[in-house]
Amino acid sequence: MQILKPKVIVTGAHGLLGSKLVRLLREKYDVYGIVREFRQPYAVDGVEYIEGDISKYKLLSKVARQLHPKFIFNAAAYTNVDRSETEKEACWRTNVEAVEYLARAARLVDARVIHVSTDYVFDGRNGPYREEDRPNPLGYYAKSKLAGENVLVASGANYAIARTMVVYGYSPGVRMNFVTWVIEQLRLGKSIRVVDDQFGNPTLADELAEALIVLAESQIQDIFHISGSEVIDRYHFALAIAEEFGLDGSRIERIKTADLNQAAPRPLQSGFIIEKAEKTLGIRMSDVRTGLRKFKQQYQPVLRQP
Repeated sequence: MQILKPKVIVTGAHGLLGSKLVRLLREKYDVYGIVREFRQPYAVDGVEYIEGDISKYKLLSKVARQLHPKFIFNAAAYTNVDRSETEKEACWRTNVEAVEYLARAARLVDARVIHVSTDYVFDGRNGPYREEDRPNPLGYYAKSKLAGENVLVASGANYAIARTMVVYGYSPGVRMNFVTWVIEQLRLGKSIRVVDDQFGNPTLADELAEALIVLAESQIQDIFHISGSEVIDRYHFALAIAEEFGLDGSRIERIKTADLNQAAPRPLQSGFIIEKAEKTLGIRMSDVRTGLRKFKQQYQPVLRQP
């Protein structure tokens, strides 16, 4: 007799975190990935994909009623920090309205929502931060992410929120992140400029995905900081990447955030204290070097390509 697996939904299933989630979840669950545009070359075997816009409640309510998922993982977000200062409506639709609709759809079928948020909800004046520290978002992206948290908490849905930061890793077809960008630029012999006044916890996407599943299955309704275990500034992180991958660190120029003239302000002295997640959920997240070594193993096939 075949035992039916519980169903789960992952939004942003073609993204870095989403693709890691669907790969892990398919061992235990029937997995459905919601994507804005389905791309067959990057589909994961055993995952059923649904094409659509999560800022449309009609889609979400229909999918929820059809599937009756146990969990909904929201790995989708509008993440272009600078562009959000001008594309405010698009940013708000994905980061706030879609979260509200996901929560509403989840309530229809008693599903649990696991939502991914960010350290940008803090102003970065006195990190690293604990969960109970008071948010104070600086730019529009940051404000939208805090608003997304608030609508979920107030929704009455069964939820958990995982704040994270500086997520890196590799999955076919996903856009570059800080680590892959540093590697590829240095491999091409290019010089890069990296700030030394932005601090945070680099987070391996694989470990974050594993932690989110633990969080989902815990049934705890709360906010958790889930990131790599070590706080480091971006410049010294870039040096560690170069050293781990045998690249020329002298090509990394040390600059300040102010030198970049970015449209949106960044939280500088950020970072997370992840003690609550470690004690409550039993998760273990890597420090900088351990995370990079794990990443190096999965990135080797890319490095071997001509």
